[in-house]
Amino acid sequence: MPDTITRIGRYEISRQLVDTALASVYDAFDPVERKSVAIRVPRGAKEPNLKLKHPGLMTVLSYEHNQGEAFAVLEPFQGTALETILRNGRKIEPSDAIGLLRQLASVLDYAHAQGSLHGSLHPSSILLNVRNEIKVLDLGAPSTVGRNASPEQLLRAVHYLAPECVRDQPMDGRSDQYSLAVVAHRLLAGQLLYAGKPLGVMFRAAYQGLERDAIRELPPAVQSVFLRALSKRPAERFSTCTEMVERLAGGLFRTVPAPTRMVAAPEVAPDSRPPSAPTPARSGLFSRDGLKYFGVTFLVCAAVLAALFYFLLPKPPKPIVAKPAVSRPVAAPKVEPAPPAPQQQPEAKAKAATKSHAKKKAEPEVDVKPAEPKIIRQ
Repeated sequence: MPDTITRIGRYEISRQLVDTALASVYDAFDPVERKSVAIRVPRGAKEPNLKLKHPGLMTVLSYEHNQGEAFAVLEPFQGTALETILRNGRKIEPSDAIGLLRQLASVLDYAHAQGSLHGSLHPSSILLNVRNEIKVLDLGAPSTVGRNASPEQLLRAVHYLAPECVRDQPMDGRSDQYSLAVVAHRLLAGQLLYAGKPLGVMFRAAYQGLERDAIRELPPAVQSVFLRALSKRPAERFSTCTEMVERLAGGLFRTVPAPTRMVAAPEVAPDSRPPSAPTPARSGLFSRDGLKYFGVTFLVCAAVLAALFYFLLPKPPKPIVAKPAVSRPVAAPKVEPAPPAPQQQPEAKAKAATKSHAKKKAEPEVDVKPAEPKIIRQ
């Protein structure tokens, strides 16, 4: 069927809502019934499971054929594709995001219980109205998921495909859980898990797995949920999509996860709506966790800046300090001893003694007598 069409059967086409790897959905008008409808043209020879009845799915009014091609007539829905809302890196408030994810998980778990899966869930296949009510498109039979899609249509949804889909391995409800986790990450972080060209993204998702850098800005409890839901091995993921979303809500708002319960088909009537879960209070701007992570981030940044300043900035020259002179003891001047007197020969000594004796004899001897006392008479 050509990409640009104005009529399918008797239905007049006004615009194309979505064009995915599973189906194309159009806004249309029924001139016979005089009412608005939606036309879904699936890709693949087999018909999707049109017996699914859930408030999150568009009700099937009829199933018809046009020139050998089958299409489904659905109820009209006034809404916008989630992809349009998330453009330019827009984020969704955590409380609103959890509300949307709970609706999506309810639809997916219900379809899985009925033997169907989506296989290519992404924001283009999710419609959202002004009351934050969702409608999921493209739910089909497992044997028809992505089999006849063009390379362009597959590359458009490659960021949301589970690793087993890329490796062409068997898929089940946990494959939709992987896609739902990627949608949840984009709602909360405003960006995709992997950046780059589609083929590189397919290789990283299928063989390398999730890198923690992609979720480092989220709280640790939320990171652990994503690491499990985005595991390369389906057996390591959560048992249901609802369990994954409740664990995610518990990590965001510190609440106890609600018990997981499968939705049976008879419990959901076409006109009924799922019970609204209480909306958790929005976390404050300066919560305890926020302050804690801000403090840790501040300390790390401060340490890095200090290291950069220490190693990169020029260091000032070291001051030259004059060392005190070491006083050395002054050596006393050497005093040379007087030369020894020449020793006289024995003969000279004898002559000197003889001269001294003769000299003594030459001197006259004086007899000194004491003076007599004088008596004075009066």
